[in-house]
Amino acid sequence: MDAVAGLAENPYPQGKNIFKRLTPPLKLTQYTAQYRLRIGDYRVLYDVDETEKIVWVFVLRKRGEDTYR
Repeated sequence: MDAVAGLAENPYPQGKNIFKRLTPPLKLTQYTAQYRLRIGDYRVLYDVDETEKIVWVFVLRKRGEDTYR
């Protein structure tokens, strides 16, 4: 998916309902997802480490009841 690879260049993409900061952040095992990227019916849950310049992609899920659990 080009959109996921594009997070390396721009971790905060612009566009209507594409990028969203999660409030509250979503706890996934020992990691916390701060952001959500919408790609059609799929959601990418990720975080950005500004100091290390790393985008951590935690999960790519088809949108449904279990997406944000």
